[in-house]
Amino acid sequence: MKFNNVRSDISALTKSYSECGRVHIPEFLDIQSADKIHHSLAEQLEWNLAWNDQGRHADLSYTGVMGWTNEQRELLSQKIHRQAETEFQYCYSAIPIFDIYKNKAMPGHFFNDIYEFFNSAKFLAFVREVTGHQSIVYADMQATRFSKGHFLTEHDDAVQGKNRVAAYVLNLTPQWRRDWGGALVFPSDGKTNDGELFFPKFNALNIFSVPQKHFVSYVTPFAVAQRYSITGWFRY
Repeated sequence: MKFNNVRSDISALTKSYSECGRVHIPEFLDIQSADKIHHSLAEQLEWNLAWNDQGRHADLSYTGVMGWTNEQRELLSQKIHRQAETEFQYCYSAIPIFDIYKNKAMPGHFFNDIYEFFNSAKFLAFVREVTGHQSIVYADMQATRFSKGHFLTEHDDAVQGKNRVAAYVLNLTPQWRRDWGGALVFPSDGKTNDGELFFPKFNALNIFSVPQKHFVSYVTPFAVAQRYSITGWFRY
């Protein structure tokens, strides 16, 4: 795996990040690498259904949930939506690549190559230069898949003891319509931050500072593609 030559734009990327705490980098990987990651995710059969169960991260087998009765799935959906009315909530499919790598759970799998690339000396040096945070030591990682009905409500990623410096999202959906939702949204704070949104764009890398308010907009019921990405945090 390798990324395209973005060093020619390093000063512009650094300036953008320093001014608003985020940067959007299109065509980040060489196309063969991006395609390989996308195919790896699209062919993956086992995912977890991730959601927030009263402040506790919950994982259920997505395949298992799809085998539930309609009534059982509706009860879970209602529980998730009730909490979303007043509290932080999310619902999407995920693969914990960081845990898989650390626990050597899938030796020889391409997921390990993805993790090692994001934690290579060259990549981390690039991130430190763009963000200005020399304290960054490693990147944790998960794969995410947002399907119709999935969402992530507003939050800022600040969790005590996690040592998160910046977050990242590598988009891996070849074709996505904006009216399907699934946008990464940074709302205006009414003061210095004008707000911004990034719709899924294949092979685009977004990096943004922590803490910073953001959310992923609801994926509409008529979306016919999956919103794939590799996401996580740069930590010290």
